[in-house]
Amino acid sequence: MKLDAGSAIPDGKLLDGIAKGDRVAFTEFYQRHNRSLFAFLVKMVRDRELAEEVLSETMLDVWRQAGRFEGKSSVTTWLFSIGHHKAVSRLRRMREVALDEEVAANIEDSGPTPDMQASDKDMSRLLARLIECLSLDHREILQLAYYQEFSVQEIAEVLDLPENTVKTRMFYARQRLKALLEQAGVKGAVA
Repeated sequence: MKLDAGSAIPDGKLLDGIAKGDRVAFTEFYQRHNRSLFAFLVKMVRDRELAEEVLSETMLDVWRQAGRFEGKSSVTTWLFSIGHHKAVSRLRRMREVALDEEVAANIEDSGPTPDMQASDKDMSRLLARLIECLSLDHREILQLAYYQEFSVQEIAEVLDLPENTVKTRMFYARQRLKALLEQAGVKGAVA
């Protein structure tokens, strides 16, 4: 596939090229999507190195499975769905590995202290930190909705959930975030 300078080839066409083994199309696809997918994965797994591994696995799956994309959702939704499933699978495997007591005793509590929250005037940093306190289900919903600007339908497709479940989780995630904001001293918080 020949890419002209300044021409934006639709994602679907790039996937067609990838399915045929076109490395240039894959490079373009990767460059177009890696940052937003990586940001989503970091928020999910809370570890940059693990997020890089999951990103690599996801893009490898794109290379292998591009021909199976059926167009039932947007390419971005399909891509984030692959990444989501890979991340959840990795997190489940990690939970299955038992920590030895010495390792467990040396794990630092990286959570923000009340002093750090009170002194932090930057609302976006405060929000990011508070979102990290939410459950995985709530974090991923807010990440997809507010940082990736996905619709409820797209979030449902990525997470393989009914739309009503997405709406319910979003409601409870926002309520929990509002409570955390109020605990941090932000009065009249509207999440």
